[in-house]
Amino acid sequence: MSGTPKEFDSDQLNKALLQLCKRLERAWKVEDILDAYAPVAIEILNYPHVWLALFKIDIGVTSIITHLSGGVESDTSRLLRSIDIPIKGDAMIEEILETDHIVVVEDARTDPRTNKEMVTLLHNRTIINVPLVLAEQKLGTLGMGTYGDEEGVRPPKPWQLEFLQTMAGHVAVALDRVKFMRARQEAEDALQTSVEFANSMIQSMQDGFSVLSPNGIQIEVNPAFCKMTGFSREELLGCQPPFLYWPEEELPAIQNAFDGLALGDFKELELIFKRKNGERFPVTINPSAIRNKDGQIINFIATVKDISERKAAENVIKFQATHDELTGLGNRRAFEQILTNLFAQTRQKKQQHVLCYLDLDEFKVINDTCGHAAGDELLRQVALKFSSVLRAEDHLCRIGGDEFGMILHHQDVNQALQIAERLQQQLTSFRFQWQDRSFAVGVSIGMVVLNEQSESVGTLLQSADSACYVAKDAGRGRIHVYASDDPALAQRYGVMEWVSRIENALAEDLFVLYGQKILSINGAYSGRLHCEFLLRMQDGKGGIIPPGAFMPAVERYHLAARVDRWVVQHALAWMRLNQDQIELCSINLSGQSLSDKNFLNFVNAEISNSGLNCEKICFEITETAAIANIELAQDFMQELSARGCRFSLDDFGSGLSSFAYLRNLDVDTLKIDGQFVRDIANSPISLAMVKSIHEIAGLMGKKTVAEFVENQAILDLLKGLGVHYAQGYAVAYPVPVDQLLSPKPVSIQSFV
Repeated sequence: MSGTPKEFDSDQLNKALLQLCKRLERAWKVEDILDAYAPVAIEILNYPHVWLALFKIDIGVTSIITHLSGGVESDTSRLLRSIDIPIKGDAMIEEILETDHIVVVEDARTDPRTNKEMVTLLHNRTIINVPLVLAEQKLGTLGMGTYGDEEGVRPPKPWQLEFLQTMAGHVAVALDRVKFMRARQEAEDALQTSVEFANSMIQSMQDGFSVLSPNGIQIEVNPAFCKMTGFSREELLGCQPPFLYWPEEELPAIQNAFDGLALGDFKELELIFKRKNGERFPVTINPSAIRNKDGQIINFIATVKDISERKAAENVIKFQATHDELTGLGNRRAFEQILTNLFAQTRQKKQQHVLCYLDLDEFKVINDTCGHAAGDELLRQVALKFSSVLRAEDHLCRIGGDEFGMILHHQDVNQALQIAERLQQQLTSFRFQWQDRSFAVGVSIGMVVLNEQSESVGTLLQSADSACYVAKDAGRGRIHVYASDDPALAQRYGVMEWVSRIENALAEDLFVLYGQKILSINGAYSGRLHCEFLLRMQDGKGGIIPPGAFMPAVERYHLAARVDRWVVQHALAWMRLNQDQIELCSINLSGQSLSDKNFLNFVNAEISNSGLNCEKICFEITETAAIANIELAQDFMQELSARGCRFSLDDFGSGLSSFAYLRNLDVDTLKIDGQFVRDIANSPISLAMVKSIHEIAGLMGKKTVAEFVENQAILDLLKGLGVHYAQGYAVAYPVPVDQLLSPKPVSIQSFV
């Protein structure tokens, strides 16, 4: 080397480089590299302070690692050992990155390339940075220099620069090797950490974990898998199919699934496993494969989950979806599914079955008078009675409130009639006991044949329903077999045709309000209107249809609440226009309206919107409807009575227990059933009934109205008895409401 001082000849410098290389070969981390060349810098080059700067281009900083001179740590070394210097804006570092030569700062205090704040802090004087370059990549710098006034400014000599370049080449190679080993070690550590974490996760998993070799040998299981199956790890390892946890009866299905795994079909599986104690349980298996770099499977792995609880819940849901919770019988959905399947079978081969609809008689009376708990218990007991009669292959389902559906498999009508009669006999000898009361229960049954001639499932259901209604209309406790030419069914279908006409009348506003005046017999005439609103329907051709034609269909097909809403709305609207001329107007309500929880809210809202004096409004409820819905009727009456509305009990005396229920109903007026009133001139019994009803009503503080007053003789007798009001042809005929306030008399020809 040129310019070498006498004290360091070429052999000595080469020897120093050789020693450096040996130390660098033993370097395992960056600090080892710094410790390897520090002695050379100190002893040969006489620069006691050395460092290693590493470029981190991706994050834009240079990290400084310093050497402890003599192993003694100072404030300066402590500061530098953890310092990161931003590359951008540092002129000296930017120059190092842009060039390949050694960057020398003779005096850091005056050189414009240095960071003066850092120089002041560290007392730098001379700074030497030798770039570490390998394969055109700058790894960092090998640095050294002097501090403070004591060391002063001491720039390197030419032979030192030449020696530094040679030394930097060896350091760059060592640094690259250390970085490679560090990266490999970090990867190995990460892999080990990952493996340990995975093992820890597998061991602590709530779900089972299983590992199989490529040829299907069990090579690992986790504690959850052992707990799930009841077998120990030692019992399972080394086993091969069929495994101990495979039930014998499930072997074909499981083996088929595992054969799919071997072909690469890794879809989720639901299988049945066996515990060590023999108990079977359902599992889901999520399989996958571990492959080597060549894509070959080296292991099969799977998570295994015990789904016993989920399956139990699903079974409960499935059962609930197709079964009636109260009786445990199938529900309507199950009934229709069974019927659909049988219907399809009759299309393929000749079969005959019988479909039956069963409707309990008097159920509503028991349910309403004793409460829903009694009704529920009755249904449970009746279901058991019915089930005891049927064969194992027959089906009984609860398809409605008190309605049951029955399918008698491979039976003709005569055989079905015998079974139906036995069902009725079961109920004939049965008395339903609830607390201190006893009730007789009957059942009406409609049946229809299911065979290859049946039109559709919908037609079968409609036919059975119609036959059941005919049975009830015939006096209840009857059995009716559907026939296409049955006159009773033809009449029923005639009633059903009214449904569409009623729906149309509601939609097109074809109903009409009529009214019939009520006369005060023994009181002074107030000069204001006292009447009852009546309902008629327009036929669309200018004619008027009386209520007897359409009201049976209204009641039977549960349209009464909707019709009553129309009546209430239109009656109150008419009353609002004429309220100064009105004393009291009665509006009829059906039992179905009383059973509609939203109807009371509707009536309250309509009264509030009308602004009417509630004392002008009277609601008429038939005695039978009030008794059938007595609790709802009481609530309805109490709430509206509190507002000032009045109530009249229509057709009073028609029930066997009229007086017994009367004290439970808050009514103002009793309308004596017309079947007694019309005969009082000729029947002493009818006269006595009217007299007794009026007298008892008087004792209870209630007014009486006699309906069906058709002549003067009846009117005179009623006046003699003291009855308060009369209604009938002898008083006034029903007329459209717009004629109620007309001063002209109404002739009998105007009655509809």
